[in-house]
Amino acid sequence: MKRYWAHIVASTEKRVEEFLRGQVRDENREDRGRLESDIVEGKPTVYLLTDCLCLYFCEESRYCRSEELWEAVLSGVGFLERWQREDGSMDYPSCNFFSAPDTAFCFRRLFGAWQLLDRYGASERELVLKDRYYAMMVKCERILLYGGFHTPNHRWAVTAALLCMAKLEEDEEKAALLKKRARQYLAEGIDGDEDGEYAERSTGNYNAVVDKSLLLACESTGEESFLKYVERNLTAMLYYIDGDDTIFTQNSTRQDHGKKLYPDQYFYLYTWMAQRNGSAVFDAAAHKMIRDNRQRGDLAPDCMYIFMTHDALKNYEFQGYGYLAEYKKFFRGSRVLRVKKAAYEYTILANKADFLYVKFGSLSMGVRIGEAYCDIRNFIPQSLEMEDSACILSATALGWYYQPFGEAQETTDWWKMDHQKREKVITSSLDTNVAVRELKNGLEITVRTSGLSGLPLRVELDVPAGCVLENEAIRLTAPKGESMILKKDFLTLSGCGERLLLGPGFGAHAFGGHYSGEEKNTEGFSIFMNDYTPCERTFRVVRQYGAPL
Repeated sequence: MKRYWAHIVASTEKRVEEFLRGQVRDENREDRGRLESDIVEGKPTVYLLTDCLCLYFCEESRYCRSEELWEAVLSGVGFLERWQREDGSMDYPSCNFFSAPDTAFCFRRLFGAWQLLDRYGASERELVLKDRYYAMMVKCERILLYGGFHTPNHRWAVTAALLCMAKLEEDEEKAALLKKRARQYLAEGIDGDEDGEYAERSTGNYNAVVDKSLLLACESTGEESFLKYVERNLTAMLYYIDGDDTIFTQNSTRQDHGKKLYPDQYFYLYTWMAQRNGSAVFDAAAHKMIRDNRQRGDLAPDCMYIFMTHDALKNYEFQGYGYLAEYKKFFRGSRVLRVKKAAYEYTILANKADFLYVKFGSLSMGVRIGEAYCDIRNFIPQSLEMEDSACILSATALGWYYQPFGEAQETTDWWKMDHQKREKVITSSLDTNVAVRELKNGLEITVRTSGLSGLPLRVELDVPAGCVLENEAIRLTAPKGESMILKKDFLTLSGCGERLLLGPGFGAHAFGGHYSGEEKNTEGFSIFMNDYTPCERTFRVVRQYGAPL
């Protein structure tokens, strides 16, 4: 870790310098957590104060034993003591008040600051500050004991805080209450499946949040059973890192969905587990995260306090470097297929309208099929089957109509009627089958439909705006939010340093979709290939230059 320690310290200094500028600018204000939106938000101060204490005690930092920094810390702690509610809660004022989960997230950093003071503090004033931090943590107990949660990951943040405080609590009766409350959460069972995925499928954020909580729970209790979930999830995450080193987030159910993120926040988790279990794969991944982060010129992950309170991590020396070069992994729980090859990678998702993503370098393309049929707007795979040469997706849609009730209802108000009690008449059905086959330089996709005739089907390829599209007849810079129909032959797509060949196209109609309920690709450009059902069409998405198909 020695070769990256200066980068971690410098990044923490940059974060803290902004905090210090705010302290100087607002030195007479009572609410130093107030943001430009005029919302009093304490969480950033909680986090930054822990960073401040890292630098204050770090001999390699220019802020080591800085009086200016110390005064800023005292000022910030004073704000936090006033900001914390009587029940110990720490609000997330954009939506959550009297919140046990948000208090638990803050608690982790309060505990980190307390650990720094406990380990490095020696002077009277440092020990007094340690006691003030302890008092804030003890004050959290009430909300942690009676508060609830909203989302799956909240449970483990609260559980970890309960178990950590139970270890620190000097009153044995209170410690017993904290452990009892933690056992209530744990009785639900941790939501990590055999493939290592958590319920929220949040590869870009909450997977790491859960892992960090479970590590704290392990450290607080000594129970190794928590680590199996962390190890499985970190193993799974290696299959969610694309060839351009970003995380595939399209299957997330949370706010990281669709975002382009690097896996930096997993850095200390992989390092922690590598030094714990000797995994060469985890070691190589952690090394790539921090080395590439420095090369990109990004700030190092905000985890300096973890390394300063864990000698084994701070003294750890990396041996390997890199992520998995190639893989093919089917996640049974989420029904996601992830494939990474030398020339490209792709992802297939069941139960999603955007069922296929293919990526060449940093150039990503999404595929979906429009079916404006009764209450259906898109083909959404109901089954995903693996065959030797292809992945087969299929779904059946029904054309239905309500029947009148056989007797008078209690109300004539349509919106109050229980329409689930109505009988339906099924007038038609549509079976859609998609086969995705691997080629050396890309994919071949076959779409087959049977049943209903005359439905205007639309195969949609969503590509980044700004790409250049051309063939013998056109050359177009793809405008954001717009679309075109590829009626025949092939189209070359250039962008992000890549050059792809798409087609052959088909354009039997120009129907643009239903007037309501249609999802639109507003951020990119859409290439449509259209036909009427029943139909069978095959097209390819390949690198134009390279080995033959």
